[in-house]
Amino acid sequence: MDAPREKMGKERAVRRTTWGSLLVVVVGALLFSACAWAFQVSELSSASMSPALLPGDSVLVNRLIYHLRPPRRGDIIVFHFPQTGDRNFVKRVIGVPGDVVQEQAGRLTVNGLVVHVSRTDPSDPAEALNAALGPERVPADRLYVLGDNWRTSLDSRFWGTVDEREVVGKAVLICWSRGTHWRDVHWNRIGRWLE
Repeated sequence: MDAPREKMGKERAVRRTTWGSLLVVVVGALLFSACAWAFQVSELSSASMSPALLPGDSVLVNRLIYHLRPPRRGDIIVFHFPQTGDRNFVKRVIGVPGDVVQEQAGRLTVNGLVVHVSRTDPSDPAEALNAALGPERVPADRLYVLGDNWRTSLDSRFWGTVDEREVVGKAVLICWSRGTHWRDVHWNRIGRWLE
């Protein structure tokens, strides 16, 4: 009598273990898919965001955050730039819809408040004239973006505002950093949170 009961108990245990294992695999696959959808890694190829980001830095991009809230001033965003074949760009949001952006003689203001001192020295009158911008109101559903290194950055000063629909997400962390050669790893930059 005990042998059949024992055999049935073992079969139930095997079934529970099988279903439990299957459940773990399914939940793991769903979590992996959710993370793959919510995050991506993008590598930088220009110095336009230095010193915050350098060429060879790879950043973790939170693709979920802007489904929960709109981009804010100061966010470092990754976006597609349609005029370059949808290549990804990384820039800092300076103006959000409704803001008035103006630059004169290397001084940038948003809504009348100075927000950034240009790294470009407008000592040359022609350069100072080229540095003049605005005042320009940021249209609805658009963002005014700049690179932290103004001297090397192609940004909203040259090609206008960015459509919010082109934003991939917010750059949140440097997850890898390499130099010009594959052996040159910048270990001290890996793991830095971006502000």
